[in-house]
Amino acid sequence: MTGGWIRKFLFMKDLKHETAKLLAKASQNLAQVVTSSSFEFWQRPDFRLYVNFSNISQTEQDRMFNELEVSVLGLFILHLDSALKTVQDEQKIVLSALQKDLASGFLQLLSSTGIEKKFIDQWKILIDMRLKEYREDFKTATKASEKMREFREEEALRNVWARIETITIDSLSHIRRGEVKEGDPLWKLLRKWYITLDAKLNPLTQAKP
Repeated sequence: MTGGWIRKFLFMKDLKHETAKLLAKASQNLAQVVTSSSFEFWQRPDFRLYVNFSNISQTEQDRMFNELEVSVLGLFILHLDSALKTVQDEQKIVLSALQKDLASGFLQLLSSTGIEKKFIDQWKILIDMRLKEYREDFKTATKASEKMREFREEEALRNVWARIETITIDSLSHIRRGEVKEGDPLWKLLRKWYITLDAKLNPLTQAKP
């Protein structure tokens, strides 16, 4: 009887350990999407045209890439924030772990490329600062959407709109160093990109029946 209980305990312990490893791997994979998609966008000719890429310094080019990465990270975390309010049970456990581990998975990915710890620490500060900004602005955008007739009784659609608008506007503002002009073509380019990226999480985050 005692032996059976011990075996069951050890089995559950191993299962939890393996589950934790799988979730950590999933967070790292999602972090890889953050970096790869940002790099692809950073290389796009239209993006480089809109930011006058060839006439800005290497430091400024790198700063823009960093802003793209942190914005996608923020988009995914806002998406997971919203999903956690609608899913249940096992799905909620998985998404909660992804939401919790995504930023650290991203930092581990940076560390694995040989980036020094002092720069990893700077990245952590930037991520924390941006996530606070994104979440506050998301609340503002959500409140504003309550007055829009097209979102009446459409909570899910309102959340999508609010997070896309939040990340687009905040990202554009940071890339432009606050000098955003009306009709900026980069706004539309960024918005389409974020819509596409946001949709990538839907198979994972849609509530299961």
